Amino acid sequence: MALFQSTSVAAARVGMAQAAILVAITFIPVPAGWTRTQRLLASASSSQPNRADGDHHATGYYEGLIGGEAQGGRGELTLKLMGKPNGWMRFNDAGVARHLTSDFLQFELVPEMDSVLFGQRFLTNTHGMHSPEVTVEKPAKTFRIAVLGASMDMGWGVQFQNTYSHLLESWLNAHAAHQAFTSDRKFEVLNFAVAAYSPLQRLESFRRKVREFKPDLVIFSSTLLDVRLMEIHLCDMFRTKSDPTYGFLHDLIARAGISDQDRYVDPKGDLVNKERIKAKLSPYYWELYDSTVGALAGDCRTAGIPLLMIVIPRVGKDDDATVRAEPVARLKAIAGRYSLPIFDLSDTFDELDPATLEIAAWDDHPNALGHHRLFLALTHHLVTDQGRYELLFPGRKAAAEASLPPDLP
Repeated sequence: MALFQSTSVAAARVGMAQAAILVAITFIPVPAGWTRTQRLLASASSSQPNRADGDHHATGYYEGLIGGEAQGGRGELTLKLMGKPNGWMRFNDAGVARHLTSDFLQFELVPEMDSVLFGQRFLTNTHGMHSPEVTVEKPAKTFRIAVLGASMDMGWGVQFQNTYSHLLESWLNAHAAHQAFTSDRKFEVLNFAVAAYSPLQRLESFRRKVREFKPDLVIFSSTLLDVRLMEIHLCDMFRTKSDPTYGFLHDLIARAGISDQDRYVDPKGDLVNKERIKAKLSPYYWELYDSTVGALAGDCRTAGIPLLMIVIPRVGKDDDATVRAEPVARLKAIAGRYSLPIFDLSDTFDELDPATLEIAAWDDHPNALGHHRLFLALTHHLVTDQGRYELLFPGRKAAAEASLPPDLP
């Protein structure tokens, strides 16, 4: 059997002509407001015919987001043609995160930061959260919600005042008065999300940081890229020779057959056999996700803290209903195994023009309007779910789905 099929001269010429046309098109200046045209150029410049290719692109993007060059992502020229500003910097280059040497967590936000990230002012409080200042000690009559998540939850490309978590805090504090019932409870929503944090890093963040703030509810945000974020995190863990920390992770690495040779790091600090490690770990990622949520659920139960899972979508075609069906079903199965409530927000951006919701034609993080849509979707679930609504407002009855007004009560 031939490994390579012969190509006719005519077919080769056609292919060369098509390539030349594509290159020529990419050099045509596109007005900044032509977002649909920019998205078409993005599709033409990046092959995404299936889920695997889309995830591969996203993996490269997030690898570039948190560190070195994105492998397999769109090139600098294409990004500039799509509107990428010359002053754009990756996450680590922006100086808002600090590397943790040989540490399982790998990196964290710098406390008391006042910088610019993706053209927006980026502030952190004294505890390294992209949210308002809070004290470690919980004030009297305060109900605290801690959010564990990645870049979409942190607020990549938006000010903290526009994140869905901050909008939720403002709404909770106004809700009782709006509904004309009495409540002396104050709400704080603490945003512990960090760009590119994998589920394992979210678990570690809970153990190191969140518990100290004594939250009354933990929201674990799942994204449809979590498996890829886990892959990036584990490879970085091997590259930096960090301890796997968790017994279930040690066991999984052994069962996957990751050897000392696989973990070899060259003098330049590169993980030489990264692709081999990825291939060996690939069959185990959902099992690892399950173990991670199970560990967090166990920690929360021991501490008497309710845990809620939510599913947060990306903006654009990579999160359409057919693409997301399988991972969402897996996430719901994991939540069910640990008797956790889960709010599926993955359809939040359906039927909406992605160009109005993403921070750039080449970046599918939600903008301020996208975060507002996430806030509305999350709050819709909260006001119609009796268990969660009564947790927030004791003695009050959740709203019937059919009775909800166009805007939230």
